[in-house]
Amino acid sequence: MLVHNPLYPAMIKATSQTLENMAFMEAMEHFDQAYEIPVEEISWTSMLIHDPVQGEVRLAMSKQLLKKLTGNIFAIDEEEITAAQTNDILKELLNTITGLFMTNLLNADQEYQLGLPELGEGELPEVDRDTIVWKLMTSDEDALQIFVNGAAFVAFKED
Repeated sequence: MLVHNPLYPAMIKATSQTLENMAFMEAMEHFDQAYEIPVEEISWTSMLIHDPVQGEVRLAMSKQLLKKLTGNIFAIDEEEITAAQTNDILKELLNTITGLFMTNLLNADQEYQLGLPELGEGELPEVDRDTIVWKLMTSDEDALQIFVNGAAFVAFKED
């Protein structure tokens, strides 16, 4: 069961740590919480959380930010980046962020089980009452958004 660390800071910490370690970039809360990444510019991926609670995590960012992150991670020029590389990085970022997020929320000895990241297509699924949204940005003010869907997470947020 989810036992400690506030939900919002746990996700911000997981995202910041991931971007700093993988891409040498900072992540922080977006200054405009109403900002939406334009649909035509968006890349996203999702992953299920199976245990100890059920839910889904989605990571969305602009294609330009994804290229920038991929270039930083692979240490190559943006012109040399392939679609396969950006897809791999997007999924790896979500996998790492979600793993750190769950680690931040659970007791040190508690295990969790995640599914495999899957690329999304087109618009993001609609945000409903069982979805929590983090609107973040990099130090270059590039937006990224993280969505956690699941009644257990919403209940934890309200504790």
